[in-house]
Amino acid sequence: MKHFLILLTFMILPFFSGTAFGQESDFPFSFSYKNQPIRADRTPLQWEMIEEKENEFSCSRGTYIAPDGKLQVQIDVKSYNNHFATEYSARLTNLSTSEETDIISDFQTLDLSFPLFVNEEQLTLRTLKGSNCGPDDFTPVTVDLKSGQSHIFATPSGRSSNEYMPFIEIDDASNGYLFAVAWTGGWKAQFEKKDQDVNVKIGMNKTHFKLLPGESVLQPGVTVFQRTNQSRREFKTQVHQFMMNYIVPRDVNGDIIPPILAVAAGGGNKTPEMMQAVLQYVLDNQMPFDTYWIDAGWYGAPHEDEHYGNCGPNWAKYVGDWRFNTVTHPTGDLLPIANAIHQANMKFLLWFEPERIEDGAPILEEHPEYRHFNLLDYGNPDALKYIQETVYGIIEKHNIDIFREDFNMDPGNIWRILDEENPDRVGIYEAKHIEGLYKFLDDMRAKFPNILQENCASGGRRLDIEMISRAHSYCRSDYYIGQKPGDSAFSLGQIATLNTIPYIPFQGCEFNCVPVGDDYAAFSIISSGTVITFSDFDGGVVRRDFSDEETAWFKKIFAVAHRMKQFYLGNFYQLTDEVSEDDSIWCGWQCDRADLNAGFALVFRRAASTEESKTFNLGNIDPEANYEVETYNAQPQTVSGEELVNWKVDLPPRSFRLIFYKKK
Repeated sequence: MKHFLILLTFMILPFFSGTAFGQESDFPFSFSYKNQPIRADRTPLQWEMIEEKENEFSCSRGTYIAPDGKLQVQIDVKSYNNHFATEYSARLTNLSTSEETDIISDFQTLDLSFPLFVNEEQLTLRTLKGSNCGPDDFTPVTVDLKSGQSHIFATPSGRSSNEYMPFIEIDDASNGYLFAVAWTGGWKAQFEKKDQDVNVKIGMNKTHFKLLPGESVLQPGVTVFQRTNQSRREFKTQVHQFMMNYIVPRDVNGDIIPPILAVAAGGGNKTPEMMQAVLQYVLDNQMPFDTYWIDAGWYGAPHEDEHYGNCGPNWAKYVGDWRFNTVTHPTGDLLPIANAIHQANMKFLLWFEPERIEDGAPILEEHPEYRHFNLLDYGNPDALKYIQETVYGIIEKHNIDIFREDFNMDPGNIWRILDEENPDRVGIYEAKHIEGLYKFLDDMRAKFPNILQENCASGGRRLDIEMISRAHSYCRSDYYIGQKPGDSAFSLGQIATLNTIPYIPFQGCEFNCVPVGDDYAAFSIISSGTVITFSDFDGGVVRRDFSDEETAWFKKIFAVAHRMKQFYLGNFYQLTDEVSEDDSIWCGWQCDRADLNAGFALVFRRAASTEESKTFNLGNIDPEANYEVETYNAQPQTVSGEELVNWKVDLPPRSFRLIFYKKK
């Protein structure tokens, strides 16, 4: 690890003289200017140290100014001393106040060669499929590269985790690298294997633009992690530690904002009486929910709605018209339920989709220029100011605790049309929109310092490190919505938690695909956070009363989910490698709180598995100590640490084992 950080330091400091990380120059980035590769003009980077925190990180900034004196490129490099990680971010600025720059093309925030530790003919690239509302969401993707070969991963849809997750590994025996793309739009990552290294280029899908006088644009960032003499499971635990220590959202006191356990009214098409009935059911039965969730359908011109379906049939039609539907909500707001939620000492979550604006939104009568097709133009300062004032006003009036950001469209095609109309500005519309998105969310946090942002984009289609730094994600795939064939939704629940928690510590999904009474399904779905809509269970609460047996089962399951939630604030251990939808396997994970000397472990044997038992090596267990172990649906017992270090589990097909342990 220290060797890696030393190499990176030499790479970024001004006295760089060549290392395996950048043998062509001291430029971690690349592009062409005036049709000439920038590395050919030999203009040096000017480096300065801009921040340093002892034993944690150091931040340097490299500045390049083109010979014409107009184009400036700033690259910020943050090296973490204890976490084998380095962040790169880039900004391009036109220093001239009167002239345009020449064309900047093929900008790559990262263009470096990374040494291989094992000189083999072939290496493996690893990533995960994105979230595309299918049973194979988040399943492993592997690509083998031989010397002279290259491969590109890309997200032309314009949503960062639609096609692939923006976390890509170079697997080099017991060594390697992980590249986390920090960009919520479309990105491209190219890997080319040479004899003893791999060249990596990461940037937007396409850039070919000039900058207007005084104009400045952000480009994708990249965080690079190095793995040295570790198994991939050990490495993933360290990546998760990094995400917890430096990335996940924190409150004004600097404390991690914990995951939520939410009950949903369903959509905002529910009447105030229905919403109150759901809340009262939870309170009367003393269920451990901390958040009350209202999803889409509460807004729009006055209109009759269907109140029972989740969000109703009109939710998409009125997106962008952020007036309250006074037919369903006669007070012209959600204050009746908001006040009741806060009186119950729960958090209030409300759904928005601020980037999309459909025909009929009143603002378009006065300002049709605020949108491109149905995409609100976040690159237009006036349009951004309008949506900020509108949404922030609703947040303030209702004292909203959790802002839910949805985005149900692929913007890539819109940006490509705009690029075709402006061939000297290819990439500008996307870059300005994404920077506007960050400003929208960051200004919100500045105005409401303790608000939690929740990130949805037709499920988990924007799960990149920039969004993870701002928001939790409790709808990681839309595939969980409604009943699905066989165990496909439940296998996906296992897949998503096991495969993605190292990158996305606080996540979850809707519980309505789970049949009442099916414990295997329930614990497959439950993750660090979970949301349940009781009305999705044949109209429960709003259309019919639950039986005592149904209520007792909900109480039991969510009491356990509540108990598990605290341990997701600790270390995460993959007890198996990443899994797919294959029904013949086992999978499992462990969450451990070193500060509590306690945690849980959860393993599943899927229905078609022929292995009757497996042994799992639990992490952070003292083999010399004894542990109090509580097994789900069994009596507590004392178990030696040695047994937990080599935890043998016997299970019948389609079953699970959940244990809570605490050091005695």
